[in-house]
Amino acid sequence: MNFLGNLLSRLTAASTFVGAAAIVLMIVHITADVILRNVFLLSIPVTGAVVGNYYMAIVSFLPVALAGKLEQHIAVDLVFDRLPAVLQSWNLVLVRLIVGFAAGGAAYGFLLDAIEKYQFNSYVLELNYRVPSWPGYFMLPIGFGLWSAINFYRLAVTLKGCEDMTLPPISND
Repeated sequence: MNFLGNLLSRLTAASTFVGAAAIVLMIVHITADVILRNVFLLSIPVTGAVVGNYYMAIVSFLPVALAGKLEQHIAVDLVFDRLPAVLQSWNLVLVRLIVGFAAGGAAYGFLLDAIEKYQFNSYVLELNYRVPSWPGYFMLPIGFGLWSAINFYRLAVTLKGCEDMTLPPISND
């Protein structure tokens, strides 16, 4: 269980790092385009296509598992906190099961769509430049798949009866 928890923790950290790096790259890219356009009357070609199809897909969907790892997603504690401990445990099992299957089902559907876009070599046209758009489609199944795996891990930990339901921190073991 520890190995799986560490692996999920590392994958979540990696996906979050890639998402943060994409934010920085997007800021640099757009800033350079604006400066070049206003100072030298030049433009970086396909900025809009790259931002919309790459940066935004990475920023939006790769770090989605971080909320699941930190358990910072939307929660309604008004009723949950008033339930007896047994019902709270069953509620956690039910919610983790539903979210795990929903995120996994979404990841599967997004993966099929991404594969189709890859096979057709989908692209967007911007200023007569063909920019492949299919790579951005793979961010959704990665993010939702990792979120699903985290939910099933937490479900297993809950069913096993461990008190600490958090993913372990990344260690150097």
